[in-house]
Amino acid sequence: MSVPPTLALPAGTDRVRLSLTAGPLAALEAAPDPDVPARGELICVPGFTGSKEDFLPLLAPLSRVGVRVLSIDQRGQCDSPGLPANRPYTLRGYGRELRELIEQRAEASGTRPHLLAHSFGGYVARQALLEGPALPLASVTLLGTGPAAVPRPAADRVRLFLAVSSVISPVRGNRMLLLDRHRDPQVKAFLRHRIKANDTRSLRAIARWLLTETDRTDQLAAALRRDALPCFVMCGADERTWRASAQRGMADRLGAPFAAVPNAGHSVNVEQPAEVVARLLDFWAGLGPNAADRPAGAHAPAGS
Repeated sequence: MSVPPTLALPAGTDRVRLSLTAGPLAALEAAPDPDVPARGELICVPGFTGSKEDFLPLLAPLSRVGVRVLSIDQRGQCDSPGLPANRPYTLRGYGRELRELIEQRAEASGTRPHLLAHSFGGYVARQALLEGPALPLASVTLLGTGPAAVPRPAADRVRLFLAVSSVISPVRGNRMLLLDRHRDPQVKAFLRHRIKANDTRSLRAIARWLLTETDRTDQLAAALRRDALPCFVMCGADERTWRASAQRGMADRLGAPFAAVPNAGHSVNVEQPAEVVARLLDFWAGLGPNAADRPAGAHAPAGS
């Protein structure tokens, strides 16, 4: 669970609601200063028990250099309403909703956004890419996510969540396990709000996927080649969910560059945000000056 160091919104950042077929999604949108040359858009997708606030530390440094950032709550997370009781959560449903959002943002701007997906968000990004034809993306970055189901000991923590949440509410479970403690009273209140607002059905469905997801790295590699879509794999060097070595192996299979950020674990986005931003900008710079500005309907040149 990523815990933001503060809930203060950077200048130019608004809380917005996005209109999608399954219902509204809550998001943070950070707009660059009009005097700064535009450098495209980044869509950020959080992981299990996460939310749009997981990427708060990235907003100011990215918007300062001209990147518009959209950080979302996925369906049933935090401030995004869940599905009706008669509609099950499926990984395919999450993927389709992300596809819809990417296409919507690309159409609105006329350019291709970058995608950054953390932890379980990486499953969703992969599903979105495998779900249909090429998406109008400039690049995709998988952050702290792995090729398949979480291994032990992370799997044991997920099983503990499933066991506890079957008999008591996640709110009480978090208080018993001291997972909602923080020295900043605003952040503490937010952590309690987030776990209370999350749809428990969504959390339990995600937990089961984390324990059972199969390795689809080869299919993703084929989709990236098909779409000529640049990919980057990044994690904390001290990652304890999917080990850095496993993520490096996934990057090799994807034909993607890899970076392990020192002094960071699973929540590298809040532990070392300056390093994450620097490495994202370096990766994007290597794609050429027009990667994000290419019209959304245009195909990438071969070998891009």
